[in-house]
Amino acid sequence: MKFSDIDFSAISRMMDSMSDEEKDRLNNMAQEMMDNMKNEQESEQEEDMYSFYGINEEDYKDVPGIVLDQMEAASDLEVYYEDVKDEDFSASVLFLSKAVLNMLRHYHFSIYKNVLEISKFSNPNMTTVYDFLYPLMNDETIQKLCDEGFGESSMWIEHRSMLQQIYTALNRAEYDFINYETLQEIKSILFDKNGLLNITKLI
Repeated sequence: MKFSDIDFSAISRMMDSMSDEEKDRLNNMAQEMMDNMKNEQESEQEEDMYSFYGINEEDYKDVPGIVLDQMEAASDLEVYYEDVKDEDFSASVLFLSKAVLNMLRHYHFSIYKNVLEISKFSNPNMTTVYDFLYPLMNDETIQKLCDEGFGESSMWIEHRSMLQQIYTALNRAEYDFINYETLQEIKSILFDKNGLLNITKLI
């Protein structure tokens, strides 16, 4: 049917014959339809988490689900405040720190418990980022891990540096203020420099 074929006078007469209640119901239906169309368009335009971080979904297919959930929560919070760059982005850093911690618990807990034989490592859920960082401050610990076949010294030193920066940012997020630039630095460490995925290469 062509636009010129529409009988607008008939539509007008039909509208005139309707009660106010029927008109309101029709208007509400039309408004709901318009809102749904708008929401669908906005949903299609939303950037998924992997695109947001500039990472390959395939590289993260074996990462624990809880880590992915925390990465997504961090990205959602950043997007929520993206138009206000002077906001406190501590919440995003907290979720990214949780993602790091759960990666450490999943991949490194048994190393600290069975290889380094650290008595504190009896329950993974009771460990903190600092618990995984502190032993690495001793170069002899790193050498022992390398001697046992767990990665190379340079990789552990890079990993230690990453944990130091995450731990510092975590403390600031808990007790101070995280600006937009600091959040971008943390994301760069974890995703551009593969700090998060490199945890899997040290097992």
